[in-house]
Amino acid sequence: MRSDNLPLRRLPARGFTLIELMVTIAVISIMLTLAAPSFSDFLRKQRMLSAADSITSTIGQARTRALAQSAYVTVAPINGDWANGWQVFSEGQNPNGIYDPSSDTLLSQYDPLTNGLKVTYNSTAYVGGAGNASGNYLIYSPNGYTASKLKQPQVTAAFNVAYQDGTGPSRIVIINALGRARTCDPNDAATKASGTCLTSLSQ
Repeated sequence: MRSDNLPLRRLPARGFTLIELMVTIAVISIMLTLAAPSFSDFLRKQRMLSAADSITSTIGQARTRALAQSAYVTVAPINGDWANGWQVFSEGQNPNGIYDPSSDTLLSQYDPLTNGLKVTYNSTAYVGGAGNASGNYLIYSPNGYTASKLKQPQVTAAFNVAYQDGTGPSRIVIINALGRARTCDPNDAATKASGTCLTSLSQ
């Protein structure tokens, strides 16, 4: 039987002391400070890769529709500026690289790049050994090859996806004369040495 005169035992206190809590907060703050730049770089790279994938997807769609419709299908910037986004449209058998709602069929339209990203485009027509600018657009012929607006074959092209401030990662999407696209890293040591990741490729 418990006696009311017996002293009560105090249970040991549980939890953090003020000093332990302050040390824990300080350690977490340091870890977050160190991790922030790495996480920011990771986000920038993922956004850039997503943009490059969007370009590659656009090219694949244009080539597939050209083959399926036996028509010339074009990828071109909205109002002549890639900063406005771009369109994919069918031009039938008379390509000129410019979307005309009265005669062309709009297949898809893409919004401008965001988060400080930009896309630039370069293409060259290699016909009869002569290099001539083929325009600010990419045309696919009914056989799935690239072509100029004069229906000349063997056009090579490249899209450069990068940040407007010139910092951070970038990718180049290269399209050969057969209409096939590949993505490469212009900052990679191996591609720099081989010269296979340039916006002015003729292969």
